[in-house]
Amino acid sequence: MRILLASVVLIIVNWFTIASLIPKIDEADIGKNINNLKKRQWFKNLLNNEGYRELIIHDNDVRRTIGKFNSDKLDEKFFKTKYQRKLQNLLQKKTNQLV
Repeated sequence: MRILLASVVLIIVNWFTIASLIPKIDEADIGKNINNLKKRQWFKNLLNNEGYRELIIHDNDVRRTIGKFNSDKLDEKFFKTKYQRKLQNLLQKKTNQLV
């Protein structure tokens, strides 16, 4: 019985420790990143697509993904390509689900 109780306590402590490491994304993060992304031509091209624009504005998964981007690294070529590919793949996937 002691072992079971100790195991449960350990699992709960681990869960709270891990949960605190997961970043919280809020509308301020999303808005900041969208404003930063609007300066980039590849993002402007995505916004010109009406279907993608609707997803960027209204879809929670797309917005959360944008909020997770590190805006300080958007100017680095590696991250620019990574974020661009990630967003385009997600938008394409969401668009295919709507059809």
